[in-house]
Amino acid sequence: MSETYIGTTQAACRLHLSVQRVRKLAVDGRIEGAFKEGRRWKIPVSSGGMPKISRKNKGPKGRWRIRKQDIMTYIHVIQTILRYNRDNKTHHPVIDVKMGGHSFLCNEVRIPGIGRLIYDPEHKKNYGATLWFEIDSDIPL
Repeated sequence: MSETYIGTTQAACRLHLSVQRVRKLAVDGRIEGAFKEGRRWKIPVSSGGMPKISRKNKGPKGRWRIRKQDIMTYIHVIQTILRYNRDNKTHHPVIDVKMGGHSFLCNEVRIPGIGRLIYDPEHKKNYGATLWFEIDSDIPL
C-alpha cells in the first residue's frame, strides 16, 4: 500500500494551524512518519486524510482538529480585472479560486471529471470570448 504525503502548507490547512507550528511539530518529531526530503517536509496522512500528531505529556491539550474539515471552494471571475485587461491590452489573471481562508489568482482552473475554466485573451474563440468553460465530452448536458 503506497502512502500519501503532503507538505507543511496542506497539513497546516487541514489541522487549522500555522505553517510555522506544523514545521515546529515536525522538527520536534511529534508528527508521526514526517521526514525532510531536501528542503521540504513530507508528512504522511492517515486514511482519514489527516496527519497523526503525538501528544506531549506537559502543557495544554492540542487544539488541532481530529478529523478533516470540509472546506468549500468558490470560483469567482473578477470582472473589473477582465475589463481592465480588455481596455489596456494586459493579461492579468481574472479567475479567483477561494479555498477556506486562501485565495489563488489564475488564468485556468481544472475541475477533474467535469472540465476547465479558461481565460485566454490571446486565443479568442470565433465568437469573441476570452473566458470560457470547456466540459469533458462524457458529461451529459
